Amino acid sequence: MFGFVIGTICLLLLIGLLRRRGYPGGHGYGHRWRGHGPRAFLWRLLRRIDATPAQEKVFRDEAAGIWETAGGLRESLKASRRDLATVLREEALDRQKLEAMFRKQDETLAGLRERLSASLGRVHATLDARQRSEIASLLERGDHAACC
Repeated sequence: MFGFVIGTICLLLLIGLLRRRGYPGGHGYGHRWRGHGPRAFLWRLLRRIDATPAQEKVFRDEAAGIWETAGGLRESLKASRRDLATVLREEALDRQKLEAMFRKQDETLAGLRERLSASLGRVHATLDARQRSEIASLLERGDHAACC
């Protein structure tokens, strides 16, 4: 159970790092992505761990799925802001509406946690011991620039 929690946290940290947008920086032959966006980060990480093409595909597919799931979280947060504004406009604080808003948020987060857990399991299964150790060291240090 503890490993599941740590794995989820690590994947959330990875998603946070991937959150920034990248840009294509084709500055001559041999350069792929430049910048600090999610694609650039993922490309550098895969290069650093010397990932095989099959591993690269799994990483990219899982990252795309997580982004899709996270889109639902963004929409839920927008709806929560509107709900909270409605509650605050009323004369008395309606705790039932507030609790309903929190339940919706919990359900959305539970879906994201499930997706992250499944994705982490698929990614973990494709990596060898050296690659897992390298990624774990990067996460432990918290220095995502080290994968450059």
